[in-house]
Amino acid sequence: MNDQGLAPDGSNNNKDFVTFDGQRWIQGGDGSEGTCVASPTVTFRAMVDPLYALDLTGGPDGQQDDPDAFRQRLVAEQHRLHTEGDGGENWGGMGSEGQERINDAAVGSATGSDYERQDLDSTADRRAVLTEVEKSVAQGRPVPVDVSGKEGAHAMTIIAQEGDMLQVYNPWGSTTWVSEDDFINGHMGKASNSDLPNAYSVCLPR
Repeated sequence: MNDQGLAPDGSNNNKDFVTFDGQRWIQGGDGSEGTCVASPTVTFRAMVDPLYALDLTGGPDGQQDDPDAFRQRLVAEQHRLHTEGDGGENWGGMGSEGQERINDAAVGSATGSDYERQDLDSTADRRAVLTEVEKSVAQGRPVPVDVSGKEGAHAMTIIAQEGDMLQVYNPWGSTTWVSEDDFINGHMGKASNSDLPNAYSVCLPR
């Protein structure tokens, strides 16, 4: 959580890559695809479901644990959820209904929760939802968060909280920490880049 300043793209310098045996947990296996809704759903299902994680990292018998085999299974699962959520062509984009549906199917089935989308139209909305977000992650239930800017939108996941800091997983293959103030006041580019500063919705487990 040490503040090491910002990179030229507006993201935190202090970030950790999420890897298995050298292969990053990243959309498309190399960051080339736009499965930013399906990809974090795969990752946080693995966080809450050890058997699912073992199948992804080791295959059906647990022995196929080389990075290339893991990457193939990871991307195949991202594609499966993207398709189930009626994602866009060429593995790009997904609507809010599809996002809620795959969160219920993939993560809710493991945590016993139904996910409900909540729009965040103002700083007041973001401030009001923080308590629920932090309660959910404290209970081991990650919270998807959608961010946007002038150039488009992106999906990430809030996975932990410590003090006034939130840990965010970005399906570009990394985690970093942002402050509650960053979440409230439109500085979420620290977890992605400066083109995507505003948290405009979350999916909360109910």
